[in-house]
Amino acid sequence: MAGVTDIPPPADGRWHALLSGQSRPTYKCLALRILMIRLTHAYQRADADRAALIEELRSFFRDNFRFAQDDFAAIFRGVAR
Repeated sequence: MAGVTDIPPPADGRWHALLSGQSRPTYKCLALRILMIRLTHAYQRADADRAALIEELRSFFRDNFRFAQDDFAAIFRGVAR
């Protein structure tokens, strides 16, 4: 199981790809699917605090890794589904 240090830093371009909609993986974790709907909509707004949105998503993975580890692996380790 990955630890906190395994979660990519905020500057990693994959966060932007996820939140901007450039990358659209299929999520297994329902909570992550719901969170991503809200975050991607917020990320699109002109007044979005994108750094805070990235940190919220990073925190989700850190706090809920047990439930979202398959999605994390698919996104950040290139695991095919």
